[in-house]
Amino acid sequence: MCGIAGVAGAGATDVAGLERMAAAMVHRGPDGQGTWNDADVGLAFRRLAIIDLHDRSNQPLHLDPLHLVFNGEIYNYIELREELRGRGHRFVTDGDGEVLLHAWAEWGEAALPRLNGMFAFAIWNAQTRELTLVTDRFAEKPLFFHRGRTSLVFASEVRALRARDPHLASPDTAVANRFVALGQMPVLPATFFADIERLPPSHLARWRPAQPLAIERWWTPRVVEVPSSPSAAAERLRELLRESVALRLRSDVPVGTSLSGGLDSSAIVALISQLAPGHSRHAFTAAFRGFDRDEWSYAEQVAALTAVPFHHAVRPQEGDLFRDLRALVADQEEPFVSTSIYAQWRVMRAAREAGVIVMLDGQGADELLGGYPGLEGWVLRERGMRLTLEALVKQPRLAPSIALAYSSGRAPRAIAARHRLRAASPYVPPALAKEAADHHESIPDWIANQPPVRRELLTQAFWTSLPQLLRFADRDSMASSVEVRLPFLDPGVAEFALSLPPEMRWREGEMKPLLRDAIRGLVPADVTARRDKVGFETPEAQWLASETGRAQVAEVLLSDPISETCVRSEIERDLSQGWWRDTGAIWRAVNLALWRAEWLGEDGRK
Repeated sequence: MCGIAGVAGAGATDVAGLERMAAAMVHRGPDGQGTWNDADVGLAFRRLAIIDLHDRSNQPLHLDPLHLVFNGEIYNYIELREELRGRGHRFVTDGDGEVLLHAWAEWGEAALPRLNGMFAFAIWNAQTRELTLVTDRFAEKPLFFHRGRTSLVFASEVRALRARDPHLASPDTAVANRFVALGQMPVLPATFFADIERLPPSHLARWRPAQPLAIERWWTPRVVEVPSSPSAAAERLRELLRESVALRLRSDVPVGTSLSGGLDSSAIVALISQLAPGHSRHAFTAAFRGFDRDEWSYAEQVAALTAVPFHHAVRPQEGDLFRDLRALVADQEEPFVSTSIYAQWRVMRAAREAGVIVMLDGQGADELLGGYPGLEGWVLRERGMRLTLEALVKQPRLAPSIALAYSSGRAPRAIAARHRLRAASPYVPPALAKEAADHHESIPDWIANQPPVRRELLTQAFWTSLPQLLRFADRDSMASSVEVRLPFLDPGVAEFALSLPPEMRWREGEMKPLLRDAIRGLVPADVTARRDKVGFETPEAQWLASETGRAQVAEVLLSDPISETCVRSEIERDLSQGWWRDTGAIWRAVNLALWRAEWLGEDGRK
């Protein structure tokens, strides 16, 4: 795991600028820095040493005309290295970066489907004068870029772009307004910055001197064969997950896990206990005493059953959040919808303090297997009207999710806009709320033309939910120089999960029934029986409504010259009553104000 950056075109020979870009990402790579350039392209790198800790694996890496900076891990690098050796390639390191470089030399872009990993990389072919930027299948590793008139600038983080050019990263007012009003996040390649894009999942970008940037998708999930028997399908899912976890345990530094006590992280902890029983395993759980959604008891049962030797409770308090708030906002670089991000941020810091450099986590399971409330409506829609009506008679509570699934994509935009407007923040001006509600994003055809359930899951995985969660995971982990690996995003697991028939998606109130069956007996029965959906949540409502919380909100929003997105009287009304009508909305207002101060300066001017 590392930080990469570079310049193509004008400015490529500015070595001092490349060094500033690398230095801005020291938290991503405390173990080394490197730069390289020729007349057309300059590359910069910060290293977090995970595989082959020797200096010989420092980057940029070079092979004849190819020059590489690479952030991430190629989990199947051992198998690829052996295949490449059989084709006559010789290696001087034990690292996965060199394997990637040789794979590109052998197959070019055709190497990408062979890679099982998470990655964002830039590779410059000095012979063809072509620079290629690539993100992995789900963009676990981010790659931001700015298209200048005479140059292309790219980096793992926005702060590195600004380190080269302080005039970059101007906030996008329309995106910010939609966030504060409705909690909408920008759809990639858009970001919260008007002049910065982020390369979407499974995409590559080609740059040549004096030519426009060309961007295209390099991977689309296939529909693969799934056993017709649910028990056989569950067994196959367990096998795929076991293989994925085994690959992601490859490391030359200590590996641990996040453990929430839910199905996804518990499955990973259980599989590790089978694959590496003698390993000095660490698990980290965010816990909040007295909070009705605290998951510590479930996590503790999992740790006991799977014989985790070191189970760490990370217990952030209300005062900790407000003390860390500005650092948290700065580390994220873009606004975020919930303080649950803080729980993950603290877990990663605790892991680093315990000497654990690599963490496995359960993100992606909900988007691929269907873990979010509402999916039952899509399942029933795909299975037909008769089964839908029968389910509705038995369980009237399903009516909202069924209505949403059947109306999705069919309701006139004006009706959808009115629905969004009813959910708008009570703290923003009405005109701003209406403008946000009227905004519409069209789902791309490759997603929209799928059957209902697959369409919804692809939307979550590539368009809405997962891209943002992966951004948070990257920022939270890299803030503490920790690498996060996500077994559910293995291409084999992902394609299998996305190919499941609707009848294996939902079972009489059970979400992700196939995963429950796959791990039954490996984790406590209380975990597989859970029906609630919790994810490292903080007592956000309690914290923000406390005396300290209200004082913090007042300090940020009522004395902030750039808080024109809020109606002062509405905030003062809730302050006087001692509670917030919409905790999520007030958090977004605070977050946005702090973010704008971070990027524009305390006086609101750039």
